Amino acid sequence: MTARFKLEGIYTPVITPFDDVGEIDFDALADLIERLVGAGVHGLISGGSTGENYAETVEERLRIARFITERVKSRIPVFVGTGALRTPDSIALATGAKDMGATGILLGTPPYSVPTERENALNALAIDRACGLPIILYNYPGRMGVEMGREFLDRVGRSMNVIGIKESSGDINRVHLLARDYPHIQMSCGMDDQALEFFAWGAQSWICGGSNFLPDEHIGVESG
Repeated sequence: MTARFKLEGIYTPVITPFDDVGEIDFDALADLIERLVGAGVHGLISGGSTGENYAETVEERLRIARFITERVKSRIPVFVGTGALRTPDSIALATGAKDMGATGILLGTPPYSVPTERENALNALAIDRACGLPIILYNYPGRMGVEMGREFLDRVGRSMNVIGIKESSGDINRVHLLARDYPHIQMSCGMDDQALEFFAWGAQSWICGGSNFLPDEHIGVESG
């Protein structure tokens, strides 16, 4: 399954609706899921930074991910974000994703800790071993402090589970690097103002927060 998975189309990192007292509004979340699936988005991501994972406990993140996965009912792929400060928390999210039948995981660098390339790779590979699911890497140095550089990609890219990377550095040179030197890792646009450049360099997918609100328009851009 991992080797054949194609990362294509519009993937929506789902927002987390809250009610007036700060509780998760699951009715609003259900409505959003149905709207996105009905509009034809190609996949959903639970527990990304767009979903405000930094303000939620691991238990809340798993509850949200389980709700999304069960609501989607395998109509489209669902990836679960595992980004966390602590490796055990990331592993709990990853194994939870496997248990709930999610398609795969979104794997970012632990924020604030500023790991070396080797440390970051070992963290990623530990999460990989724990769940064995398809992995979309998430490179966002502006939020996480360090980049997923060559040493990291050389180590982690050997895993057949690593199918793609959401590239959110904002550095166009990274797009060129990934397309030229890491073609086995499918590149996904993670910077909304650079989508055209990504597509010109071979990206087949766009993970875009704005598709929560304008799914039809984003699908039209990607398919056009």
